[in-house]
Amino acid sequence: MRCKNNLMAETESLRSKKARQTRNALHEAAITRVLDDGLENATVANIAADVGVSTRTFFNYYATKEDAIVGLDESNIDAHVVDAYVHSDSGTNDLAADTAWFIREALLMGSIDPAMPARRRKLFARYPELVSKRFDRAEALEELVAGHVLARLRFLGQEFSSEDSAWRSARMLTQLCRVPLNHAGQTIKRSPELVDEKGSTKEIYEDSLELFLKVLDRL
Repeated sequence: MRCKNNLMAETESLRSKKARQTRNALHEAAITRVLDDGLENATVANIAADVGVSTRTFFNYYATKEDAIVGLDESNIDAHVVDAYVHSDSGTNDLAADTAWFIREALLMGSIDPAMPARRRKLFARYPELVSKRFDRAEALEELVAGHVLARLRFLGQEFSSEDSAWRSARMLTQLCRVPLNHAGQTIKRSPELVDEKGSTKEIYEDSLELFLKVLDRL
């Protein structure tokens, strides 16, 4: 049975979807340019031209080419998706599935290219000075996601003994529900041909999420 909690598909506005696609395209173009030309020779102008946008448009999304390479950004999360997740009327029954989908949309750049994760790893191995920047950005983004997860828990009426307890619970749920995304990424890394066989990376993620929910149900 397929999971049906894809909040992005149901709630993301057309304008936000276009912006997300442009942001993703600039991120992928930045990685390609740096791998082909080197970090010093890759320019904002060339990256923008590869996507077919102006340098002014580039700076609407990223402050520097290094930011474009790292890619992670809190603006990846569409406000409509946040609202749909936090104020879902599905109660606690679909909390794990809803949270897993929300984390996927927040943390995944959205590339349909199964080779992109491997190319990112290659780039960061070549330029380790960028690793800490990506780590810091990923950590900040996950903390932002945890804040939305906490808002969902409070919307459901969950009570906590302290603010620290509330945040620890939200962070734990965020980390737990990230498992399907990590599992799908490892699946694609081991068997990239599955993307063509399944039709998309989304199909692989749905398989991982379905397995995740079955495991939770059996515990």
